[in-house]
This record gives sequence, structure tokens and C-alpha cells, in this order.
Amino acid sequence: MLAVTVAVGAAAASAKAQAPAYGGGALPQASPPRGYTPTVGITLRPDGDRLRLRFDTTLRCGRSTYDVVARRTVPFDGASIAASGAGRVRLVGGRVRFAWSIAGRVDGQTATGALRIDGVRTVGSHRRSCSRRGERPFEARVPVAPAGAPAMPAPRAVYLGLSAHRLRRGFPAPVIVRASRDGRRVAARWTAEARCRNGGRVRLVNFTPPTRVRPDARFRRRERFTQRFVDLVIRYRVAFAGRIAADGAAGTLRLRARVHDPRRGNRLVTRCDTRRRAWTAVPGNPDLPPATPAPPPTPSPPPPQPPTEPRRPIPGAWSLAMTSDPGDYIGQGRSWSHGPPETISVSGTRELVSFITDTADGLWWSGDFASGPGRTLVAGTTYAGATRYPFNDGTPGLNISGMGRGCNELSGTFTVDEIAFDPDGTLRTFRVRFEQHCEHSEPALRGTFAFAAA
Repeated sequence: MLAVTVAVGAAAASAKAQAPAYGGGALPQASPPRGYTPTVGITLRPDGDRLRLRFDTTLRCGRSTYDVVARRTVPFDGASIAASGAGRVRLVGGRVRFAWSIAGRVDGQTATGALRIDGVRTVGSHRRSCSRRGERPFEARVPVAPAGAPAMPAPRAVYLGLSAHRLRRGFPAPVIVRASRDGRRVAARWTAEARCRNGGRVRLVNFTPPTRVRPDARFRRRERFTQRFVDLVIRYRVAFAGRIAADGAAGTLRLRARVHDPRRGNRLVTRCDTRRRAWTAVPGNPDLPPATPAPPPTPSPPPPQPPTEPRRPIPGAWSLAMTSDPGDYIGQGRSWSHGPPETISVSGTRELVSFITDTADGLWWSGDFASGPGRTLVAGTTYAGATRYPFNDGTPGLNISGMGRGCNELSGTFTVDEIAFDPDGTLRTFRVRFEQHCEHSEPALRGTFAFAAA
């Protein structure tokens, strides 16, 4: 049971007709795996000569496993799938940087291909490769509500589809159902995102364990479990139910969560709920072969490589001062001020400056300021229309988070007052003023970050 976001109805009516979305991915087996067996959830959404895609999977770095999510919009000729990108997972005192590429084909109601992903985890001066089982074939289908009679699933059958709930940026969320070797039980992998009363969201990729299929071809599973973090405890209640038919499967899912603050006597912070959502899936190929990727368009994208870690200067004087409007999720309506002797790690290039700081009480803040495609960070320049880094396709990138709180989407602006580098490219000074609106809401987080290398 791990973390991510909830889906959209593939057949949801809209004023403007759209091409159908494909949903699915890879769930190799119904039984709990022995060792590291990564799964994939994927959504593909054609839109004329463009293809919007989203996937979620995991990376294994040593003994630790991390959830990763990526989105991209790429040219589409109606048949070939070719996309690549990079991202990162933020850690306390470090991060995982990863690169990925997808190649495949769309043929009628079916899309097949392979995801290639690898990365590097950096904590302090220690680096660890995250490249286990980097080649991951997938299949996605256009889900159609089953019309056939109830039927027990065939041994090892797989059903691929989408649920009726939208993820950020309007993506339908993938659902995969897999039958056991004897066909008497089914397991599932599904993505969900619950909106919370305080404006935040709780994300989850849930793995419903093998559940008995009754003689009427119906099944139902309810679970309760808890995730514990430094400053949050999240108690989940999930439900996944459905019916198998001769031509597919359909049912409902729901994610509810209660978020508590362990630093305040486990006080309830907020409640989150997807409400009950429908899902639909159609039969897929139970034995995905290693996919033969379609030829990528010309020019072909370069093979993915773990991004180069920016040079890290030795911190000298620095300060972080922020004010938060009432209702702002990140700053919680408070003022914040940090600086030495608290610790900070800063990395910087002419396109991106990032920091992460450990505060006096052992918690943290982090920030990213990216110039956007085809631009550099220049003193005296304001970067308006910023969206959440590293998902800032075509715009400047901004991301201020911390204390266990982050935005799913954001809008903002920042102004670089000062930036300078040493001859070898190491960041020497940086000063920036920023304004961030989490989830595009009116309350803002405003602040100034200043840094000088020792």
C-alpha cells in the first residue's frame, strides 16, 4: 500500500468530444511478490496530434523503495508513443533523481509499450544507483462497461481500465485487476487521490490483496492501515469492490483518510475522502512479453540518463523569511524565519537553484526556482506564470514545501535579485523574492531566500 492519486470516468460526458483514454499498466501477479517486482499504472489520453500521458511506479535504491510519478504531453501521429523526461523525489537531507523514457504503439483500443526508468539517490555525499528492473512492459486499454453475464475469471486473467475520478491535470486514474492462478481470487492495483477539508490532498496507490470471488462473480475488500511520518500520521480506510463478467469487470472504490499531528497529542488535522467512485476494466493480455518499442519519431530522443547533480557550494550566510496568508496550506497562516546555525544544502545551475534546510526543531523547508525551457536565471528578472517544479512543462518552475506539506499544483512568480557563479560554475550568491499560491487558491505564501557561499 503506497502513495499517489484518483481517477476520471473514461466515458464521462463533456461538451467537447474527446478521444477515449487508455488505462492500465502492469501488475505481474495477484499474490504478494517475493523480492522487488515493480508495478506500473499508466494513463494515455490522445488529443488530436498530441498525446498526454501519466504513469506511476516505484524505484528501488538499496533496501528502500520510492514512489515516482511523471506526466508529459508529446507529439502523436495516431500510432507511435515516444516520450522521455526526468524528475526527482525529495528526501530529508537528500533526493532521488530519475530519468525515464516510454516507447510503444497504439492499435485500436489497445496500447502497448515499455517504460524504461533509472535513477540515483543522493544523501549528503553518498550516492546509490536506483536501476533495478528498469525495463517495464505495459498494456493499456480503452475501458467499456461490460454487458456480458457474470462469470468467474479465468486463471491469471487481467483486466485493465480507469476509474471515474480525475487526478491532477485531468488525468483518469488507472485500475488493474489480476486473477489468481486458480481464478478464485482477484487482486488489484488502483490509484486514488482524496481531497481534504483543509484544501490539501492525500495520494495513494493501493494494492488490494487477493480477495475471494463469490459464486455470483462479485468480490469486496475493505482495509484499514496507517502510515507514519515525522510530523504526520495518516490513518486510511479503503474499499474496493466489483463484479467479473464474460467481457470485462466493473465496480466501485473509495479512499478515506484521517490526518493526525503526533506533535500535538495526535490531534486530528483534517479528513479526506474520494467518495465512492466507479471503475471499469476490460480483459488484457495476462502474459506481457518484453515490449518491442515502436521506432521513435525523428529526431529520436536520447536514452535516459540520471540527471547530473548540480555543483554544491559550501554554505556561508543565508536566510529564509516567509509570511503566509490565512488559509495558505504550506505556511499555515504564520510567519517563518530561518538562518544559521540551522543547516542548509544548496545546489545551483544557471537554470535551477534548489535548497533544503533542517530547522532547529529537526523539520525542514525546501525550495526550487527554475528558469523554464530556453531561459536562464538572470539578476533583475521576474519569472511570472510559474508552475510546480519539476512538472513545469513550458513555464518557469517554483516549489516551496516543508514541514510535511506540499502542493499538488501551484501558481506563482519569483524575482531573482542577485545571482553569481564562481569560474568553475559553483553557485556563489543567490537572492530571490517569491509568491506561491498552493492549488491555485487565493491565499499566498510570500518570502525571500538569500544565500552566499563560504
